[in-house]
Order: sequence, then structure tokens, then C-alpha cells
Amino acid sequence: MNKLVFIGFAFQHHKGTHAGYHHIKEYVNYDYIVDCQSFIEKCNRPSKNIINHVWRYMMFLLTGFPCFPIYFIKLLKINYSEDNVVFHFIYGENLYTPLLKVFLRKRNKIVCTFHQPFEWFDNRIKWRKRLNKIDKVILMSDKEICQFESLVGKDKVYYIPHGICTDFYKLNDKRDAEEPVLLTVGNWLRDYKIANEVYKKVLCYFPKLKIYVVAAPKSTEPIECNERIICLSGISDEELRQLYWSCNVLYLPLVRYTANNALLEAGASGCNIVIASDSTDNSYIPSEYIQEVGLNVDDSVNAIIRCMTNDKNNQLALYVDANFSWNVVGRNAECVLRTT
Repeated sequence: MNKLVFIGFAFQHHKGTHAGYHHIKEYVNYDYIVDCQSFIEKCNRPSKNIINHVWRYMMFLLTGFPCFPIYFIKLLKINYSEDNVVFHFIYGENLYTPLLKVFLRKRNKIVCTFHQPFEWFDNRIKWRKRLNKIDKVILMSDKEICQFESLVGKDKVYYIPHGICTDFYKLNDKRDAEEPVLLTVGNWLRDYKIANEVYKKVLCYFPKLKIYVVAAPKSTEPIECNERIICLSGISDEELRQLYWSCNVLYLPLVRYTANNALLEAGASGCNIVIASDSTDNSYIPSEYIQEVGLNVDDSVNAIIRCMTNDKNNQLALYVDANFSWNVVGRNAECVLRTT
């Protein structure tokens, strides 16, 4: 049996929470854990002075990173001391380095999980060259398998969805809020300019409605907050779960409809979900479980109004638990890794 190496980190906004793809290490039987947290945090620090800036630029030209990838030394040690090893980069866009392929022993392999859409790679010449040197690719969506196969090779691309902690985010039959609640969660690919217009119109239909937006302050700058539109950031997982349990509708205005933690967390919690996007992707949730409309104000408002009086979405909660719990995702990922 081959040996598996986890190579990953937690994004800053996922540290200490139930969110984030790094949790896969708890559900796959990895033989080695290579933690790149300190390396990523060092890369993200701003330059201290001009000398440091020049040094980081030179390092980037040499290694592809602004800091020396110290974790690469650990990978080389494993590579030369073990045979039949599969190196799994859980954030391939952030951590994979083609240098490893240069030193890789013949029976050792590389697998990358990618979270960015195909166009992100297609627009970067260096990545087009790198992809065909990877042994297997795991995607978060099943819509772009053929496109990735054109660069990686046929039968080397797999769809394994993002996981969610369904022991924590789970169905609660009772709503604890007396007034109706509309909720929006997240930063990445959200259109809060449209959301702001949607909020103002929806408030006119429901005089007692409260709207909660959970996102970074930078993301929520377009929103005109007041006593009925409340922007939150840095809340605990328990507070977020309570919002999922309390809301009538989760509204996600997405520039691109793709895998995101809010969709799975809310689904596992039994929320009624309205997705507003001009780029639909049902890799995760089939259309019958959610409301999908175009990314515009009027369609969004109408969909929210339709869903506001619905009961808890029990069927969606069951679907998410059956398909996206970390136990299921981890088992499927390990199967791909073990057969590489």
C-alpha cells in the first residue's frame, strides 16, 4: 500500500473554525502531515523595507514564492526515504512547486486539489505547463473535468466535493427568532452592491425583517447598514450556526456560483437558500433543493419573498449530510489517493 502525505495549511479566516478544506486531514489516513502554516503566513507578510522587498522578489523568481519554501526540504526527505509515496497538496494553487517533480523518485506521485476555476489556470502560462506534470487532479466541481483533462491528461481528473462538519452544522427544527431574518454569509465572489439594493427592497415587504450580513468589513463597504441591516465579522462558529438556525432565507449573490462554505453550512442547517448568479453550477446542490435566479435585483427580491414563509429545508439537510460530510468526502479522497 502506498503512503500518503498531507501538504497544507488553514487560511487565516478558517483558523480555529469548523470551515476550511484543511479539515480533510482528520478524515484521511495520512502517513505524514507537512504543515505549511508558518510558511504561508510568512509569505503573506508585507515587505519591511526595500532590501526585504528585493530579497522577496529574487526569491519569487527562483522558487515561485516570496519566501523560501522550507516545507520543500521535508518533502525531499520523505521522497528519498520512502517508496510508493503520494504527495497531496490540498491547496495546489498555493503550495505546489514543480521543483518536486524534478527530484521525485520514479514510484512516487503528486496529487493536487484545486479550488480555482479552469480560467484561472488557463490564463497563466506557467500553470498550463505545470498541470501536465501532475499525476492526478482533484476538483471541487464536476463541470470542468474535460477542460482540465485537456491539460492534465485523460482519466487523471477527479471530482470530489468540499466537505462540511455535519456533526456541528446540522438541522434544528425550531427557529429561535421572533422576527423574520434574511442572512448573507461570505466574501469570495459576492456582489454586495446588488445585495444592498436587494436588501432595501425586501425590507419594504417585511416591516419586521432583520437582515444579517456576515463578512469582512472590506466586503460589506457597499452596504448601507442601519438598525435593520446588521453587518457582522469575526463571530464564532456557534454564533454563525445560530444565525443559520434562525434565518428564514440565506441569500447568496454570487459573481460565480461555485463551492463555498456558506452553501454547505446553511444546507446542513436546513436553511432555505436563494442563489443569485449568472453562472450556475449544480455540482453540489441539485436545483430542486434551492432557488436559483439571475444576478439582478428584481429576480432576487421575488425569490426571497417566495421563500420567506417556507418551513425548514429538511430534505436539503439530509442531502448535504449524505453527500458532503467529511466522513464521506475523506473516504472518497483516500480512495483516489491510494490508487494513484
